[in-house]
Amino acid sequence: MNLDGKSIIIIGLILFCFQLINFFSLDSITPALERAQVLSAISSIVIILIGLLFERITPVSGKKAELSGVNDFVYDQSIPQDLLDELAWGSESILTSTAAASILIHYGNKNILKRGLINKKDFKPGDICKRSMKQNSLISLVNTKFYPGKDEFDDFCYGVPSILIIPIDFKSFILIGGWSSRCFTKSDEKWLTNWSKKLNKLIIKYNY
Repeated sequence: MNLDGKSIIIIGLILFCFQLINFFSLDSITPALERAQVLSAISSIVIILIGLLFERITPVSGKKAELSGVNDFVYDQSIPQDLLDELAWGSESILTSTAAASILIHYGNKNILKRGLINKKDFKPGDICKRSMKQNSLISLVNTKFYPGKDEFDDFCYGVPSILIIPIDFKSFILIGGWSSRCFTKSDEKWLTNWSKKLNKLIIKYNY
């Protein structure tokens, strides 16, 4: 049985209510019983606080969006075979192991790989992608609905609810669109950051 934050909070509240009912139903209170009631109340409150903590650290994904596009795998034919094998493995892993709907890898001035739901338009990086490369830092848009710069990604995957931009170096990045808002975890971000570093080394190795 998997318990989420809400379930833990409910269990804590139920236990707290039981100890209150038990307290008010007593005919007499001894010091030992009073100590037991205090410990019981503290335990219930601790359980509730643990539930609240789970709610804060566990992202709540939104409803899966109805995205348009063609499910395909397109790549630059000039990519060295060993690098292509790594890109094929990594992109498939992302699509099957995370909530990703679409992946694009941009290198230099061109898109060298598209996989998942593909928009046939040529995506050109805007201010957000350029900032990610310039600062060499991951940018996460957990809900593009409320982000004023979301139009930048219309040619990537129109209406995509969430976006991850992971820089490879100062001229390339991985762009990932999620099926719903808040669908990527910190573990996803860490794995993708490590994979981008591996890609950087391979790109340098093969002088691509």
